[in-house]
Amino acid sequence: MYVECYDEVGAQVYDTLLRHTLQDLKLARAISAIKIFIEPREALFIGVVKLEKASQPIYLDDVASHKMEDGILKITIKNEDYTPNILRALWEKEGRVNVTQPDRYKIEVENPTVDVDNLMIHNPSQELKRKVYDALFRVMPEGFRMTRNASEGNMICIMSSDEIIDEKWNKKFNEVIEEVRNQ
Repeated sequence: MYVECYDEVGAQVYDTLLRHTLQDLKLARAISAIKIFIEPREALFIGVVKLEKASQPIYLDDVASHKMEDGILKITIKNEDYTPNILRALWEKEGRVNVTQPDRYKIEVENPTVDVDNLMIHNPSQELKRKVYDALFRVMPEGFRMTRNASEGNMICIMSSDEIIDEKWNKKFNEVIEEVRNQ
């Protein structure tokens, strides 16, 4: 973890803020490298994070069993920790009106169109990325709304400012990305 800024005291403050934010969001073990570059004289913030590999996605069959009966998909929950995820996935695919929950261990879907054999209900990789974006936006100076996002794969890369970002900063942005990628 590294914070780069011409102002050593400011860099130390951002380092502390970043460490506390990562600790609050329980992200320390999920990140293999991170660099923050701040240029307060030109209102520029660059945050680049390299993620560790996330856990495998969880599918419906991992936490529940299911069967079709008279045009109704009947799901029996084996691990109720994932009930909200199952409901969210089914609501998204089938609509709330077609999904009922008669009791805490059963969910029913009328005339389902969803492929239940391949229904992903939890993607740890997406959740990890959401948390990392949250962390970066927490440490980013307030009012920085002009953002350039170059994230891909296991890298989260954001450059932000409170005004239109000058093209001259693209080189520095790419340098920081490559530096973190190669760590």
